[in-house]
Amino acid sequence: MSPSSGSIRAPANLPTYRIQEVTMFKPISILSLSLLAANVSHAALVTDPDDARSWQGATVGTFAALYYGSNTLANRQLVVSNQLLDDGHFNPAGFAAAQFIKYNGVDLVANPGFGSYGTSLDQPNVNDANDGTYNYTFVGSGAAVGGSSVDQHWVQTDNTVGNSIWDLGFQATKAAVFNTIDHGPLPQEAIESTVYLSNDKINWTQAVTERVWLEGIYADTTVIWDGFAYAVGTGTSATFRYASVIWGGPGALLADGDNEINGIMGLEANFQPPSPGIPEPVSLALLGFGLAALAGSRRHRSS
Repeated sequence: MSPSSGSIRAPANLPTYRIQEVTMFKPISILSLSLLAANVSHAALVTDPDDARSWQGATVGTFAALYYGSNTLANRQLVVSNQLLDDGHFNPAGFAAAQFIKYNGVDLVANPGFGSYGTSLDQPNVNDANDGTYNYTFVGSGAAVGGSSVDQHWVQTDNTVGNSIWDLGFQATKAAVFNTIDHGPLPQEAIESTVYLSNDKINWTQAVTERVWLEGIYADTTVIWDGFAYAVGTGTSATFRYASVIWGGPGALLADGDNEINGIMGLEANFQPPSPGIPEPVSLALLGFGLAALAGSRRHRSS
């Protein structure tokens, strides 16, 4: 029997979750699954070793020289074959920022107000005097705020492994690093850190760069402090819960004594967000009830 109103309403107690709140252990509706699939980043990989384009002055040849030793056709082909470069921006929709839990040796959970953080002043899609500049300011306290989100705020770490730690929130295969640029050369200034991964915050495995999103995170490409977001991994299927970042080190393209880390995100092996949990039986039953009712309503109207 169809409802007297001629429309179908979802049961009032059907569980729903906003995408950013979903964890791998929460039930999620089929609708949320489709939204998640629509929001993940789509690759626009650079596939031509002789691509003549330039991204803030960097070319395919620049990356060939930095990662493989010299700008030769063979090394540019390695850049392409290894799918190192994505000609686009990293879309953070569907991902969750890692929580900054330790800053230069200080536990931020126990001391949430410790440490300062920087804020870049050129806001995306806003026209003001800071447009096209590296201008920034420092906020006096609360490094956890600056390091636990992907936005205009950033923190600077020291160069001791394990001193600055992010909790990825799940067992991640890779970690995405979002940096803030405050000078050249590029892309060296953007990839000036080494990332280490761990499950116990004691034993650390060095990660290496596996993908670079040439346009950073914002679609507004006039924001010059944003660019060259990158993902690191160990080249294996091993998973890790924590990431530690140092300035310089063996994975960095530049070691000038500082870095500016905007935020960190954990990734699956395919550079995607963590897979959501399987819907609970009750949720599936309610969904089935709704679909059956919808089919019945359509049959009723067509008869």
